[in-house]
Amino acid sequence: MVTLIIAEKPNVARKIAYALAEGKPVRKTIGKVPYYEFTRAGKKIIVAPAVGHLFSLAPKTKIYGYPIFDIEWVPVYVAEKGKSYAKDYIKALATLAKRADEFVVACDYDTEGEVIGYTALKYACGVDPSKAKRMKFSALTRKDLLKAWYNLEPTINFGMADAGIARHVLDWYWGVNLSRALTSAIKRASGKWMVLSTGRVQGPTLKFLVEREREIANFKPTPYWVIKMLLEKNNENYTAVYEKERVLDENEAKRIVEEAKKGPAFVEKVEVKQQNRNPPVPFDLGTLQREAYSAFGYSPKKTLELAQKLYERGLSSYPRTSSQKLPKSLNFRSILQNLAKLPEYKPFAHSLLGKDKLKPVEGKKDDPAHPAIYPTGELPKPGELTRDEANLYDLIVRRFLALFMEPAVREIMKVVINSNSHRFILSGARTVKEGWLKVYGKYVKFDEVILPAFREGESVKVIQIKREKKKTKPPARYSPAAVIKKMEDLGIGTKATRAQILETLYSRGYIEGKKKIKVTPLGMRVVEALEKNVPDIVSVELTRAFEEKMEEIMAGKEKKENVIEESKNQLVKILKVFKERELDIGKMLLETTGTGATTSKTAAGKASIKELSEEEEKAVKKAVEEEKSPLVVGKCPKCGGNLVVRYNRRTGKRFVGCSNWPKCNVTYPLLQRGEIIPTDKTCCGGAPVVKIREKGREYEVCVDMNCREWRNKK
Repeated sequence: MVTLIIAEKPNVARKIAYALAEGKPVRKTIGKVPYYEFTRAGKKIIVAPAVGHLFSLAPKTKIYGYPIFDIEWVPVYVAEKGKSYAKDYIKALATLAKRADEFVVACDYDTEGEVIGYTALKYACGVDPSKAKRMKFSALTRKDLLKAWYNLEPTINFGMADAGIARHVLDWYWGVNLSRALTSAIKRASGKWMVLSTGRVQGPTLKFLVEREREIANFKPTPYWVIKMLLEKNNENYTAVYEKERVLDENEAKRIVEEAKKGPAFVEKVEVKQQNRNPPVPFDLGTLQREAYSAFGYSPKKTLELAQKLYERGLSSYPRTSSQKLPKSLNFRSILQNLAKLPEYKPFAHSLLGKDKLKPVEGKKDDPAHPAIYPTGELPKPGELTRDEANLYDLIVRRFLALFMEPAVREIMKVVINSNSHRFILSGARTVKEGWLKVYGKYVKFDEVILPAFREGESVKVIQIKREKKKTKPPARYSPAAVIKKMEDLGIGTKATRAQILETLYSRGYIEGKKKIKVTPLGMRVVEALEKNVPDIVSVELTRAFEEKMEEIMAGKEKKENVIEESKNQLVKILKVFKERELDIGKMLLETTGTGATTSKTAAGKASIKELSEEEEKAVKKAVEEEKSPLVVGKCPKCGGNLVVRYNRRTGKRFVGCSNWPKCNVTYPLLQRGEIIPTDKTCCGGAPVVKIREKGREYEVCVDMNCREWRNKK
């Protein structure tokens, strides 16, 4: 009896093998793909990895135009350029499947993980997915993996698999067809070629960003006056604010100031009260992304990537969760005992271990698949984490410790000062008991405004009473973290996809600005053109309705075939209207606000829309495709990033550039002909050596054009 366990990634396969093996598993390879063999309870077990999605959707026949709905699952290297590595993993699983009698899916327990497992079983292994069992875990610790092994689910979760498959199909239908429609509209209106895109969730997300731009553009500031009293107490100055925060009439403001100046000023009332501030609730993904943005400025996508790395190392639990609750079965005491081994957490963990009962605070949100994010108790090795990973780990650990601590106590002081029957408020606040702020205070700041003692009836020494003219401000632009929160509130996208959708809007040139997001003229015109002609494409309500349908698929209340068919029918109607108005849409897309110019951005970056020769058009198309999965030829000698093959966004000519651009500006020119093959060699100052294969000839060359050592070596 041979059992084949399919993991989502190579490092996860290794974790599973070492957790389940009674001894040390034997590492073997098929080609470049590692897998592990061992025996447990007399049963031979093989653990082999996928490498994320091994299969993707693609048209059954290569046709141009739209609509297109005849699609199928194909190897990802067939559907997307630059993913040839997947061929080795598919081959390895197919080979190992022939030796197996039993199959277990051990991919991440969510819709994407279920799709990865389902397609790997069906198309790589040639196995009916209903015949496979399922390991379900939320952390990659030995304890969690053994528990999952001893409690195997009889089948994969077909509700999640069907919902994931439906999402892939819907996203393909909408993304590909609508993007082809936009590109066709530009071509028809101008004869000029330009790549534009939109999608099922991308369009509505861009729309609410555009709506904020309109609010800002249409905002008319209103003047108002703030009246302040500067007073002195114990040789210190303090500022009290008039009880009416905004005075809208200047004459009224003048009158109040003149009357209040006459005095006398005295303390009419003193209020002092204490407020408990409870610890923050456990992290779900959205809250973690917002907190990491606030603390470190990390984009939502970066936070998810860092959290995934911590999970794969076994240091924290699965990040793609919407839960704010921790499982009752979690051994809190054991986790705290391990965290106490790290000096920075030792005093807090020891304090909590002295409690008779450990009960964390909880939030309202729940997730049937995974609990809230927590540290597993496994500790990072010295030097194992990058600075960014260490930052996020610290945030997760301190949040976890705070859950068990006492509330913080804040003292709020309000002093009401009467001056000639006009009242001014002097406010103070201070922390009188730190509680959970001892451990988490580095990420949460409260204002400390300490006031001296005041007694009712005492006179007040007034230095000045003045009015300040101000104007109302327009609503603020969204930050990346605020966009994720808005998408969550609107019910569009998923916890796993929202960050990537935001990154797509950046890459398409629809938005710009890393801290405050501004919609570009192109982004504005795309939404305006769609709103005017086919508003359903950017409809939040329609997108949310299909999100709810996919939730119903997951819950077993709806069939994926019905939802896919309903979505297809809806899209057919939309595309019919689009085609009728294609010329008008194209003309609108060629405009930019107020200039009549025809400058915008392509998916490959900034570029002018202009008439292209056939050769140039092919080059630009190739640049767009190649930039999706660039070829890595070595490491950057300046910053350590990847050196990748890039293409000029106007001419399509290739060169080598650093993946950390624009932070790192290292570039090298490249020969324009021949296949580029990376080598492990370096030359001038760490510049990579590449192999050029052209017309049956091969030769190595240093990408530093001033070098002569490698040039012409065959």
